[in-house]
Amino acid sequence: MIGCIVRRRPTGQGFLLRQERYWASQGASSATELAGLAVHIYAEEEKKSERGPMAAYEELITTGQLRQDARQQATVAALQRVYTDLVSQRAAGKSGRTTSSGLTLVEARRGENKVETGWWKSIFSSNDSAEQKQEAVKGLYMYGGVGCGKTMLMDMFATSVPRDMNMERIHFHDFMLEVHELLQEHRETADPLSLVAKDIASKSKLLCLDELFVNDIADATILHRLFDQLWSKNVTLVATSNRHPDALYEGGLQRQLFLPFIDTLKKKCVIHDMDSERDYRKLAHHASGLYFTSDQRESELESRFIELTNKNPIEPMVIEVEMGRRLKIGRVGGCIAYATFAELCDQPLGAADYMALSHAKHTLALSGVPIFDAKSKTSAYRFVTLIDILYENKVRLLCSAEGSPEEIFAHVQTYSESKSGTADDEDSVVDDNLGFVKDRTISRLIEMQSNEYLVAHASRHAPELILALKEEKEARSRARYAKR
Repeated sequence: MIGCIVRRRPTGQGFLLRQERYWASQGASSATELAGLAVHIYAEEEKKSERGPMAAYEELITTGQLRQDARQQATVAALQRVYTDLVSQRAAGKSGRTTSSGLTLVEARRGENKVETGWWKSIFSSNDSAEQKQEAVKGLYMYGGVGCGKTMLMDMFATSVPRDMNMERIHFHDFMLEVHELLQEHRETADPLSLVAKDIASKSKLLCLDELFVNDIADATILHRLFDQLWSKNVTLVATSNRHPDALYEGGLQRQLFLPFIDTLKKKCVIHDMDSERDYRKLAHHASGLYFTSDQRESELESRFIELTNKNPIEPMVIEVEMGRRLKIGRVGGCIAYATFAELCDQPLGAADYMALSHAKHTLALSGVPIFDAKSKTSAYRFVTLIDILYENKVRLLCSAEGSPEEIFAHVQTYSESKSGTADDEDSVVDDNLGFVKDRTISRLIEMQSNEYLVAHASRHAPELILALKEEKEARSRARYAKR
């Protein structure tokens, strides 16, 4: 250990000098041990990150955690190409310029603390010119239907990237919220969007955006300029989406302002179709007691709400929303909030409000979800956004609805479906954007009832529930086996 126990010592300069030397040697020895430990830990972490996504994927196949899937394997190969290019670019950059401070134990081990290439020189030199000479690695845009594994492969890629690559993995909703917040911060400047791009590029040279989907004119009008500047600053984009780039913001207002973004996206990223015949979410076991559709659905939801308050008082709550707004929730008890569909989706609320709610309470009881029709199209859009944010934040959802996840979207059609004559009643909602995203929302509503999702929820918000969920799953398995 470093340090010593304070004790009474005999006087005398010789004794004191021997003691000081003894404790100094102990401290030096301990420091050496700590340095060795730090180097070992860092080396182990680097080994893990140097394997790349393909090695991680093959390990999951070997251990039986994933099934063989040709489309997924092709996608991993595409991700491996991005990874290899990034690692090669990093190596070339390191050989061409100094990036080390020369002050840490690990850097000292690597021999990077020489005076001519170390911290002293870095104070007076700039790497800007070297960075400008390097072109950004060509990114990847993965698109496919729900449940084909896009988000899982994105996460696997993100965790395989070396830590010093300045990577950010974020959901597209969250990313755009941050962009609008930064625009607010820089609103007094002549060109706030340029400063936003500079802020993002200074922190992230690799941007991983999950579920890129545009249905808001405010987002559509700034994406072209924003990403033009990010790409000019050598930011690499890896993104997932349900739609081909040409189908993004289809039918949206002033779409002509968005088209240049699509053109540049196709130049800066490889466009990869990863549609799979399997929907892995539907392979999960669906637990009961979370999604109520019977005639007694409201009373069933109320009973579950009361149960999950765990005898805590039920009272109103005001949640602070970014940019100075507030969201009022009428009934909150313990970990759970109760709200009606009309309160959350018929009102002019958006992603920021739903994000604040998901951060305030990790369980939501949502009452009165209707079957969507032409009159409720705007509310349906808000519902899609709400489910996306609840899902990304692993919020547990209890819901009463007029029909199953498939039934509540039964009237929603794409334009091609309407032309083929499948939109056959006045309640039909003919909307390409909503028609495409409904499948994702249906899939997520189903998955959010599964034991696997509930375990993920518990792992993030309530670890004490994990054992109970495991025992419940085993009990159901035993019950099914006993019936055979």
